[in-house]
Amino acid sequence: MPKRSGDVMNYFDFITKNAKADNFVKFGMRPADIHECYSQFSYRGFVNCVAADNEESFVMFTNADDVVAGYYYYSGPGSFEHGTLRLWSHLAKRASWVYDIGAFTGVFSLAAVTANPECYVMAFEPSFVTYSRLLVNIHANEFNARIAPMRFGVADTNGELELRHPSGVYVMASGESFLESHISDPWFTEKVPVISLDHILNNQSEYIKEAVIDCVFDGVDLLKIDVEGFEANVLKGMQDIVRQHKPTAIVEILEDAHVTEILALFGPGYRVWHIIEESGVLSETPSGTNKLFIHEDRLSLLDGYASAA
Repeated sequence: MPKRSGDVMNYFDFITKNAKADNFVKFGMRPADIHECYSQFSYRGFVNCVAADNEESFVMFTNADDVVAGYYYYSGPGSFEHGTLRLWSHLAKRASWVYDIGAFTGVFSLAAVTANPECYVMAFEPSFVTYSRLLVNIHANEFNARIAPMRFGVADTNGELELRHPSGVYVMASGESFLESHISDPWFTEKVPVISLDHILNNQSEYIKEAVIDCVFDGVDLLKIDVEGFEANVLKGMQDIVRQHKPTAIVEILEDAHVTEILALFGPGYRVWHIIEESGVLSETPSGTNKLFIHEDRLSLLDGYASAA
């Protein structure tokens, strides 16, 4: 039998590295930066995740490659976008039809179904690398009947676009973008299918196989949009939905100068608040990158939320 090279990891090495990571987490002896934690400890396996205080847990898998799962493993419950996920969980409990646009590895989809096991989620993730992990996380939580994993980008047209990846194929990079202005020198690119939300909801029978779950989405109550500067394109492709359903949305906007443009695309009657990430408190003063857009007819959805802040 050939001798193993000294840099090849066997199963004992694998569990030893994980045990070392567990000990460092247990005793709080870790770097503050999640990427540095992965570099030093390289934990691989399922992670217990709690989106916000008083919420139930779910699991996510990491192969020392997912920054979201890394936050929960190295920093504990409520450590990833705590304020936004606190608000999201509150709103998900009052929603039946949820849409996670730019789902990444699924934390918002998983948190929605964990908070409200009766809701249905359509999760859109175009990246072939990240979509595969999204499937793992859905399946591990047995949410197969509640989350429709859609390997599409969402846009204002139907067709294909070039998705630009800032990192290599072994990395769950959350910053992929369709915009050259966001990633001028990508590590690699891939052609991905894109679709408008108006189109897919009006033609669901054409996408039964892609949706996997046997469910017709009858409404649009709650959205999360995290698309690295492509928000306006997403909204331009769902104008019928906005007019008909007046959905509540949490949108990541990287530059506050674009907030006015996005508010205009939601249209009359909508208000915007900035989410203070440390607490989930809603503020009219610019803060962070995640914003709440809610129609004045839906303000009652916030009942019981502000008082708990």
